[in-house]
Amino acid sequence: MRVITHTSGESMKRVLVFFAEGCEEIEAVTLVDYLRRAGADVISASCSDSLALIGSHGIKLCADTTATRALKETGAFDAVVVPGGMPGAANIAACPEAVSIIEKTRDAGGITAAICAAPVVVFAKLGLLAGKTYTCYPGMEREFPKWAGVDWEKRTAHSVKKEAACWQDGNLVTSEAPGAAEPFALLLVELLCGREAAAAIRKASCLRA
Repeated sequence: MRVITHTSGESMKRVLVFFAEGCEEIEAVTLVDYLRRAGADVISASCSDSLALIGSHGIKLCADTTATRALKETGAFDAVVVPGGMPGAANIAACPEAVSIIEKTRDAGGITAAICAAPVVVFAKLGLLAGKTYTCYPGMEREFPKWAGVDWEKRTAHSVKKEAACWQDGNLVTSEAPGAAEPFALLLVELLCGREAAAAIRKASCLRA
């Protein structure tokens, strides 16, 4: 599959995808892969001191940098993306540098995206779901008290769970599970790189659904 390159004058979108011990491999790698094919500048950032990580199904992953370095050295991002999987999502939520990058991206008007367990485990405590429609792994919406803290009702006020593979509400983009990794990645490609880039990847990947 060919990489979609940007035409003259277009700015390359900068995207950070978090990796962590126990993250869902399909979600993490698909996001990096499709966004790079579309021509985005994608950095994978480890939420530990090591670039080498083991995913939730025992697959070895290697990040480009650490979240600590990304926070200090790489500036602003157009989007940050959080894969799910457990305990991967919990490890990302427990990483102060990852939380800071997510909050800075949100405050700058960038896209904050999460899939599977991550919308609840990572985003709920940060208040990113308040007043928003979203999707997540089935049943995780019942775990707000566990992941969003004692004031979880305030942090998730007026949020509405949708039964959908992917869902966009403004700059919040969420997805359901590993089986939705491709449509989730393509939605982000469309938002960041345009419909033509998403259509070209869909065609070259022989995606018919």
